[in-house]
Amino acid sequence: MRPSLAIIAGGGDFPPHLARIAAGQSGALFVAALEGAADPLAFGQADLKSYRLGQLGRLLEELRRREITDIVMIGALPRPSFGALRPEASTLKYLPHFARAFKGGDDHLLRGVVRFFEEQGFRVLGPADIAPELTAPVGPLGRNSASPAQKELLVRGFSLLAALSPFDVGQAAILADHRVIAIEAAEGTDAMIRRVADLVANGRLKIAKGDGVLVKAPKAGQDLRVDMPAIGPETLRNIADAGLSGIGLKAGQVLVGGGGNLGSQADQRGLFIEGVA
Repeated sequence: MRPSLAIIAGGGDFPPHLARIAAGQSGALFVAALEGAADPLAFGQADLKSYRLGQLGRLLEELRRREITDIVMIGALPRPSFGALRPEASTLKYLPHFARAFKGGDDHLLRGVVRFFEEQGFRVLGPADIAPELTAPVGPLGRNSASPAQKELLVRGFSLLAALSPFDVGQAAILADHRVIAIEAAEGTDAMIRRVADLVANGRLKIAKGDGVLVKAPKAGQDLRVDMPAIGPETLRNIADAGLSGIGLKAGQVLVGGGGNLGSQADQRGLFIEGVA
């Protein structure tokens, strides 16, 4: 029997999807929905309470009251400023830890969050520990697969992302015509793709049919328990608008949204989505 589990939920479709999967497994489930990010209505009848980031102390008290041992953190959450936390009295004693965690990039902050919960006696799991079916498998998700030329672009793209890892940049890049077209930075993957689509629409960039790929993979040493890259239907729509041919993902290391239908959606658009070992 699985121990009691809490999902600390941010925004997007992944938290409620994971909650539905976890609810079907043995063991109690509790959802802590982060205000301003998670939509409580998306979780249906789940056992749920909402919390501000400044109510960390209250959340910890609830987790201990329920004798919860395992937690999963999943979903989009814009990085807050330290001064915007507005901590309650029960949270004040934890502020020195988070003041240190905020003094660095996103990776440093997330590692600090994981370390904090572990020091409080919880086991931090990743989404793939609960639902490995949410991640990209090896091979194509639909009927379409990458051509030999496209596979060469994918290999080059993954090499690029690996080389950029020490700089804590983004998790994705776009390649076409044997060159790098765009690299994800602070704007995020979908905004990067839209930037390329604008270049194509304005005639500043031409991408031949069957050329152009998006690659997405975690950075070296990235803690996939709390910061696993993800794609979803919007990513697919954006690459279609940009005139790209498909997406390459690191298998088992990227979350795939769309309720399991993303492969068929790619087939309908004549695109490929392929997991690479």
